[in-house]
Amino acid sequence: MDTHGSKQPTITMLLSLNTTDPSDASAAIVGGKAASLARLYKIPSLQPHAPLSYALTTAFFRPWLEILKTSNEYIECQNDGISQDRLEVVCNGLKLSCKTLPLDAAQDRALKEMSSKIEQDFKHGLAAVRSSAVEEDGTDQSFAGIFETKLGVRASQLEDALRECFASKFDPRVLHYMAKQKASGSKDDVGFAVVVMEMVDSVVAGVAFSANPLNSDRDECVIDSSWGLGESVVDGSVTADRFIYEKVKKKIVHQAIGHKPVEKRLDLANGQVLSLTVGSDRCDAFSLTTKTLDELVELVGLVEKEYGYPMDVEWAYTQDILVLLQARPITTLFWIDDNMITKPGEQRILYYDINIASEATTTTPFHHMDMFLFNRMRNALIGLPEEMRVFRNDPQMPVFNASTRQYGNLSIYFKFITPKYCAKECLVLDPYLSSLFASKDCSRKKYRLEKLPKGVNIRNFIWILRQVPVLKFHRIARKFHKDPEKGKLRYLEILKNDIANLKALEERGCSDKGLVHYFEELIQCMMPSLTEELGLIMFLLFRLYQKMDNKRLFAKTEDERMEYDALCGGYEGDELMQINIDMYRLANKLDETIWKEYEHDKLPHLAERIQNNLDGKVHDLPNDFLLEWKHFMACHGYDGEDQLFISSPRYQDTPLHLLARLRQNVGPEIKDPSIRLQENAQKRKEAMRRQEERAASKFLRLGHAKIVKRNDILDHLMWIRNAPKLHSARVFGILRSEILRVERDLVSCKRLEAIGDIFHLDLAEVDSALSDNTMDLMSLVQPRKAVYKRALRATECPLLIDSRCRILRPDPPKNDNLAPGVLLGVAVAPGTATGRVRIMKSPIDRFESGEVLAATVTSPAWTPLFIGAAGIVLQTGGALQHGGVCDGFPGPCCLLKCHNFLSRFLLPHGYLLYLIALCAREYGKPAVSNIDIHNVLKSGMLVSVDGNTGTVTIIDEN
Repeated sequence: MDTHGSKQPTITMLLSLNTTDPSDASAAIVGGKAASLARLYKIPSLQPHAPLSYALTTAFFRPWLEILKTSNEYIECQNDGISQDRLEVVCNGLKLSCKTLPLDAAQDRALKEMSSKIEQDFKHGLAAVRSSAVEEDGTDQSFAGIFETKLGVRASQLEDALRECFASKFDPRVLHYMAKQKASGSKDDVGFAVVVMEMVDSVVAGVAFSANPLNSDRDECVIDSSWGLGESVVDGSVTADRFIYEKVKKKIVHQAIGHKPVEKRLDLANGQVLSLTVGSDRCDAFSLTTKTLDELVELVGLVEKEYGYPMDVEWAYTQDILVLLQARPITTLFWIDDNMITKPGEQRILYYDINIASEATTTTPFHHMDMFLFNRMRNALIGLPEEMRVFRNDPQMPVFNASTRQYGNLSIYFKFITPKYCAKECLVLDPYLSSLFASKDCSRKKYRLEKLPKGVNIRNFIWILRQVPVLKFHRIARKFHKDPEKGKLRYLEILKNDIANLKALEERGCSDKGLVHYFEELIQCMMPSLTEELGLIMFLLFRLYQKMDNKRLFAKTEDERMEYDALCGGYEGDELMQINIDMYRLANKLDETIWKEYEHDKLPHLAERIQNNLDGKVHDLPNDFLLEWKHFMACHGYDGEDQLFISSPRYQDTPLHLLARLRQNVGPEIKDPSIRLQENAQKRKEAMRRQEERAASKFLRLGHAKIVKRNDILDHLMWIRNAPKLHSARVFGILRSEILRVERDLVSCKRLEAIGDIFHLDLAEVDSALSDNTMDLMSLVQPRKAVYKRALRATECPLLIDSRCRILRPDPPKNDNLAPGVLLGVAVAPGTATGRVRIMKSPIDRFESGEVLAATVTSPAWTPLFIGAAGIVLQTGGALQHGGVCDGFPGPCCLLKCHNFLSRFLLPHGYLLYLIALCAREYGKPAVSNIDIHNVLKSGMLVSVDGNTGTVTIIDEN
């Protein structure tokens, strides 16, 4: 089975990674790790740095897999509903079985041949045996460190080492990782192979990243190193030295000496790995010199160039040579579109993600159809003609569409304003964003454009502003200000008429004129009430709420702060709060014992049970619950996560999402939100009364009339703050039903491959496809789908990122008086609570009552979770969000204010954040924002959240 000199058949069980053509050593044959090594070792300049390496292929392990697949343990571990405790038991049984699996004749021959190579060809007769699963070290997931590795293996020990590596395939960690990454779409088998490599007796070793994994910067190489074998770097037994190397300027920009009290070295006599004590002279000395560092960076650069994307490389220095042990793609980097990336050494452009805390209020990537409809809705709401494409696919414009996000080009604005100015302007609005602008990373000199792009000038900007009906919005606000009660009644009449027209259009359905025309009809149905809401929010409530929040944040006494806190909540009539109240009532129509039968993972079974009851197939649920369910769906079925994304499921088409929220509304510790609302309303009215009385007692009753007018406006109008987003969501919900109907037809006739593919088209393309049966839809879908999947794999969604993919980070807190484990943020909602952290990307992720909800940003869809949360910790958001949520429209309408308009553009959610009374306050939950959750917190940590001081204290890191 030696691979020298001849092409090997794909069924071979043993391949040389040094000599086999990479095309004959694909991941399907030798696994991801071995396939990467085969490619690495074929680079001519790197061949001198390659140790002897072989792969026992997937064909070697396939007979063992076939035997195990017939076992009860294997079948049981594939069950999605298996409990954690039972999974541990089942996996241990499978691991034990691996020790006694028989070797067939072909396996025996391959094993003997590999043993012979270890004895005859490997230096010192020792090998390192590492896993190489098919999906391992790919661009989607790495499985890094999750399988077993055996070091110092002699020929006589090879079989046992192979069995132990294979057995680690059935570790619960592997199954959890596979499920999380959705490897192969499920928890089905990952093909397995093994790398057998000559053992390297290294004196210094570590890992090198050709791009900075801490901030995604493509021009920085990060190296961690320590004395001895590289295992000490990856297993945490030492704190490695760290070097950050600027590849363009070829210099070290940061270096830190680690703490290396031990080094792992190979005992050549018996193959054991020894942990040796390091002398004080080497413990706190750098393990790499400038010369060795330069050589290493150069080789890592060659690896990156060959593969075409950033790489994670394991390396080792022996007494004689630098050896490359492994290379895998870095899977945790953040990616932007190719046309947003500048070349190394060119001036960098700084981009701002405008939808994390604006209308969409989400870190979820846009589908193609989401972007199409989102822009059309935005244009309609701010009065711009559809042919005016403010958001184009050009990164040189002030605002533009990327493939899955929308950005602003801050480098253009830095020609006129400074980051320091931006930091000051958004300090109250969004402290986290303010800290980014104030950071050392955000340098005007680095990002400021000297010359504006073609077509970007003040004349064009003013022309765009003139298209927006500013005066119309302003007149609406003046009417409401003059007589809030009369304005409220007039608005309610307009809204009632709009909803009636919308329902009639929903019942009629899409006409022969197509989906684009139907969407325009839906928008026009709601435009009268939406116009009223936008005028009221932009030119009345925004300023009013801004003043109140400044009073709250800079209050001189605790009583004054609590008074203004009270003014932020307790507004009856808020449609969002009514949804949450109805959700609580619906959840409690089912007995708590029924809810206890269905943990988060078992909710699909409850959804099926409810549907069977609704269909009359069974009758085992209370009738009043079923009636309440129908009522809720009729009133709020259009709602769901990411309401302004047409691709986002709604309660009416995906009831499972509703059940995930209902489950949080049950239990003796959960308080009825309607009662909480009444209590907050009473507190608010008392605060209003006290402020009026104080003003009346002053000389000449100074300020009394203003306070009375302010309270009158708040009483009659503040409940409208969530209306624009919810009413827009209703439009999207109706359109979604039509699109799903069309999608089912296109899938059934095989013009689309899968449910969900339609959202990678825009409405105009769908209309064209319906009139042209020959149109190839999948040629449009596939490339967009690939980009969308890559965006989904991102572990974070940065607010500020530059054209070399560098994510800007805030500077470390300067408060030296903070105790260890105390994180300083910004107080959002008062109170204190303790609980285990649950970092969530979506409101449908698993969440248990009593946990601390941690998220980048939240939207109205998250608020049902607040009711069961112990506390809330956010990365992005000011004090008036939904615990960091911006709501409603109008996005770029911040451009409407001529004064300060540049800073308002930087904060497109500016008109909105001040309008949203924090739902955390409504539920009485402490909340803190401005915490970099992905870098300082982990799910499961026990923390204390103090919404009074704006701190989060880590009690237990486990």
